Amino acid sequence: MTFQNTIPSSQPATCGDVLNWARSVGESRDAIYELEKVPARMGMADHDIGLIPADLVHFHHVIAGTPYGVVSGAHDLEKARRRGNSRLGKLLERFHAAHGSSKSRGVFATFDPVIEAVKMREGFTDEGADFATSTHKSLFALRARCHVALDALDQAEIDRIFREATTEKRRSLRRAINLLSELQRGHNRWPDVTPFLPAAELFVPKTSDRAERILWDSLPETFRIDAEAVFREVLLTPADLAAWITEQMAAGLASADINRVVNERVKGRGRRPKNSTTAIAGYKGAVTWLVRQHKQRVGSFGTLPALQDLMGRELITAAIEDQIARSDTSPQLKNAAKSQTLANRLTNLRTIARHGLHDPEIVAHIDVLKVAYHDYIVTPKQMTEEADQTCPMLQHRPDLAARFVNAPSKLAVDAEAALAEAKAAGDRDKEDVALRLYAAAVLHAIQASRPLRTSNLIALRHRGSTEIGGNVTWIRKEEHAELRFLPGEVKNDQIVTVHVLGDDAMILWRWMQIHRKRFLELRDLPDSPYVFPGAARPRFV
Repeated sequence: MTFQNTIPSSQPATCGDVLNWARSVGESRDAIYELEKVPARMGMADHDIGLIPADLVHFHHVIAGTPYGVVSGAHDLEKARRRGNSRLGKLLERFHAAHGSSKSRGVFATFDPVIEAVKMREGFTDEGADFATSTHKSLFALRARCHVALDALDQAEIDRIFREATTEKRRSLRRAINLLSELQRGHNRWPDVTPFLPAAELFVPKTSDRAERILWDSLPETFRIDAEAVFREVLLTPADLAAWITEQMAAGLASADINRVVNERVKGRGRRPKNSTTAIAGYKGAVTWLVRQHKQRVGSFGTLPALQDLMGRELITAAIEDQIARSDTSPQLKNAAKSQTLANRLTNLRTIARHGLHDPEIVAHIDVLKVAYHDYIVTPKQMTEEADQTCPMLQHRPDLAARFVNAPSKLAVDAEAALAEAKAAGDRDKEDVALRLYAAAVLHAIQASRPLRTSNLIALRHRGSTEIGGNVTWIRKEEHAELRFLPGEVKNDQIVTVHVLGDDAMILWRWMQIHRKRFLELRDLPDSPYVFPGAARPRFV
């Protein structure tokens, strides 16, 4: 049956037009099924599909969020809805690409020289490349939504694009604007790109549902000096403590007094953060969160108090209320009850209060507020809803458990078939994709033997170096591999041993003996001690 478009031809296309086109060109059956489900998801009759706009903005803001239970009996409806939305969104993109006007195709073409120029300069930045790999991909999202040529792009067009974009797409768009700004500033380094760039300077617009961004460097210098001294106290090292003790002894302070202060400074400390830069960034973010709330009250930073005075219960409460209110009233922001942002900020503030300011009253404020707003304090453990659903299913459904256990072998078989096809066709790109699929099979085989942290998988070594030994020992070739992690390599200070056996061991063996060498050759990588080679940073132990 052909669905008629009930909207005049001068109006944008509808989902009925997309359905007619999809059937005529032989689009995939799954994509067509997802399109046919749209009226039911929106509470409309099937024949009303010609009334539903087919533009991507309407899809992301209206259709994608509609319930899925009326069209699916899947056990995990959220996963089924995401999969259906992905198929439907890509179908709409293909439809608009096929029916793009000559003007839109001309707009697309203006982006091509810049995309190619950036792509040619991508690679590993620590080896001299101007941009990290895949930097150019952020321009795809901007190109798909732009109505004017790249060299004519102005702030008004950027504002329109951001108003229509979803939160997820805004991330890509933000990266695209920052990339264009970097290219504009680097006109002396990349003169061949300059003629294709916008003449006007572009900025990422501040949307009404997002709070004002407070830059750390914009705060008063005295406040920053005071706060950064507190951060250093939080990240106190044995060397820092030894230097302080030496200074106090030289000043003539009694040993009992020094010992009392040392005990106070180290009391209750756990493991020091491995990445101080990331930790300090989290502390700064939590402090500027309070500073923004203070600014809303007084109107400026001129009366900004010291950090200890800023961290009062009333101000922290106001900041929490403001964050929850913005999330509840915005269709773009994540649900406050499903976001870890608030928990992370309060945790950082508590760490500052306990180990930096040594102020038990502020610690008590934060502990009380965590209980008062417990519905919005989402911990990492609570973010594992998918695992909580999957584990009982594996326990009670033997067919799913069998698929899970046999997944590494299935992935490996698929990868081997794809490799043979790619080699026969002489297609290096497809061969690379197949090798990465085989690497995924190896990762799955190890994880099925015993779950490991991502950092341990990335840093897994098949041989040792002058600094540290290898992790992999073959007890029986092709049949039994032992993965051994020493204290300091895992979260806890203990030896962890993982045994990879049977088919899983064979997958690891074939990767190490056959496929890994080809992977190095295709990517022109130097050999390294790592099972999964690459030059990404940070990784080395």
